[in-house]
This record gives sequence, C-alpha cells and structure tokens, in this order.
Amino acid sequence: MDLWAVNPSPDGSSPRWGRTNDNVEEMLEQVAEGPATCFAPMSMSRYYARPDLIWVPLTDAEPLRTVLAWVDGTDSSLVRGFARVVRELAAAGYGGRTRTRGRRPDGPEDCP
Repeated sequence: MDLWAVNPSPDGSSPRWGRTNDNVEEMLEQVAEGPATCFAPMSMSRYYARPDLIWVPLTDAEPLRTVLAWVDGTDSSLVRGFARVVRELAAAGYGGRTRTRGRRPDGPEDCP
C-alpha cells in the first residue's frame, strides 16, 4: 500500500488515510465529495473523466513500474498473445513514461 500511496512522500511526510473503498467508482466518489486526493494511473484521467474532478500529473515522484507475470507452465496461446500486445503497447510508449530495454521475453522460460 505504501508504494501506491507514495509513502513517504518526497518531502518525507506520510499520508492521512481516509475511508476505504471497494472499487474505482467509490474511490472517485470519495474524492469528489470532499478534501480527498488519490494517486491513480495516468490512463484513468481519460477513462474516468468527470466534471467534478481535476486530474493533476504527479511529477515529483518516480513512476510506478508494473510487470506481467504468470505461473510457470501455464502459458498458452492466449497468454502469449496477451504478452505480445503488452510488449507492443509498452514499446509504443502507451500509457505514459514506459521504457523498455534489452531483449523482451517471449514466454515464461525467458522471464527471470
């Protein structure tokens, strides 16, 4: 949770936690209702645009990194196809500051 909340923040302070929520819509409702803020992927500003919310880029923290992984031995043509699409989107820079380096894995045997 600390990773997603950028805790501690770049200035060393910690967040003040509010109510919990079960889904994105509840989270956005809580932000719209009062003095709450939330960290979210850049893509959410496009898919959850609302007139009662302001989306502000976070520029003073390192971008969060995510990876695609699956259980060893469970790959299939569907998994490999999905992995291929993810690599293509990452290579195209879709979704923000995505960078790729070196050889990309073709299947689970190539993943560390």
